[in-house]
Amino acid sequence: MHYDDSDMKIASDDFKKHQEIIDDTEQMTKLLKREKSNGNLARARRLGAVMAEDVSSIEGENPACDTAHMTQRRILLAFAVEVGLDTVLPNKLLSETAQSIFYDTLLTTASTFYDDLQKSGAFSFYYLCVREAEQVEKCVGETYATLCGCSGDKKIAKMGTELFIHFINQVHSFAKTMGFVIQSDE
Repeated sequence: MHYDDSDMKIASDDFKKHQEIIDDTEQMTKLLKREKSNGNLARARRLGAVMAEDVSSIEGENPACDTAHMTQRRILLAFAVEVGLDTVLPNKLLSETAQSIFYDTLLTTASTFYDDLQKSGAFSFYYLCVREAEQVEKCVGETYATLCGCSGDKKIAKMGTELFIHFINQVHSFAKTMGFVIQSDE
């Protein structure tokens, strides 16, 4: 007797990928439940909102004639907040939550700036500094000067470096005062 198995399907790599997605979903569900119960999710939301208020309240030395620099300053600060949240918060879920609230709050409190931020390609240049430069802060400052239309201006570059460092430290400081609970993954 001859059996025709031409319609039989063998589990492919897609099956493995599907199983990995299920495992990732289960892990994420456990993490979400843990971070919600220990209060970290609420802390992340609060941190994102506080940082958005800080960024949206920044003005230049002379706001009436410094709109281009003010926009670039805020973009740099938004970038510093994003990097700071990624580095200081205990896990990706919390940093993504804080970033989401950060941008949602900016959309509400500073919609013009939010639109400028969405249209800007500045983050790409700043991320190149973070990923490839040996002296990240200096590279960010020089990039800031270039984006302000002042390429090579050491004073503007120094200002960019100082703003970047200040806001990363601001994120760290606020996060520390909020008392995030650090738990090892089980």
